[in-house]
Amino acid sequence: MPPSYEIVRVRQDFDVGSPPAVWREIPALTLGHYLWMKNGYEPPVEVRLCYSGRDLYVRFDVREKKVRARFTGFQDPVYKDSCVEFFVDMFPDLKLGYVNFEANAAGAFLVAFGPDRHARRPLSRDDLRGFRCSASVKGPVDGEIPAGRWALAYRVPLGLFRRIYGRDIQPGHRAAGNFYKCGDETEFPHYGAWSPVGTPAPDFHRPDFFGTLTFAKP
Repeated sequence: MPPSYEIVRVRQDFDVGSPPAVWREIPALTLGHYLWMKNGYEPPVEVRLCYSGRDLYVRFDVREKKVRARFTGFQDPVYKDSCVEFFVDMFPDLKLGYVNFEANAAGAFLVAFGPDRHARRPLSRDDLRGFRCSASVKGPVDGEIPAGRWALAYRVPLGLFRRIYGRDIQPGHRAAGNFYKCGDETEFPHYGAWSPVGTPAPDFHRPDFFGTLTFAKP
């Protein structure tokens, strides 16, 4: 069975760059499936999500000594760097597609929307108005980082999903999604996932393997 995760409701909005203590009350999911590569490189990753009446909050915590974050521009191919990804179809019953949020350790993002790998539309900065990100790594960087770990947190205005799907997210709503850790051109290429992907070759653009995300009721 695909995994499931409940996104807790918070009473008020907060700064995504808040200290880790602010996030500790939020349950974490882990990326427990490293797929396709057999090189033994499986960095531990925790992900936490919560939402308010206005925003969806996402935080990745990664234990990784060597980090590659060469790309700094919006819509750069960040999946080649040390990268974390969140793919979400907010309204699977509509069969319109999913949004992929891909980011390297320094907080450079690639974001698009569509039904599959090929038929995707890049989202613009205007589409993402109100989006905020905080990255513990100040890039570019290519090598060991002092703490041996890094964090990336961001908030997505719920209005983005309203504009894409034409519906509002309500408490109790069920979406579909997956979370990934990758690095196509890092020292040890790797492909980690929350919900395992049953394909013979690397392919994260497979909504048929998404897990369930439930927006908790207050």
